[in-house]
Amino acid sequence: MAFNNVGPLTFLSPNQSAYWWYVRNGGEDFGTQFASADVKTPNSGGVHRADNQRKEKENNGHTTYFVTITNLGPGGAWHNLQGGGVV
Repeated sequence: MAFNNVGPLTFLSPNQSAYWWYVRNGGEDFGTQFASADVKTPNSGGVHRADNQRKEKENNGHTTYFVTITNLGPGGAWHNLQGGGVV
């Protein structure tokens, strides 16, 4: 299941990173999930890279996903998250 426009709008200047965590449907395990930056306009030249994708599953089954978004520049831009599972 895909998702867009998730989380608060976050501004990144060039070379800044944001560390995100997200929970799907109350902590349910949705298998492999990937997230990227849902970059907003106007955009002053920001190019956002998503990496360091991670998944944590606790003994009670609660699952949390993580991603790092880095702005490679040359300008700043606002973003939040979009992504989904592997089909």
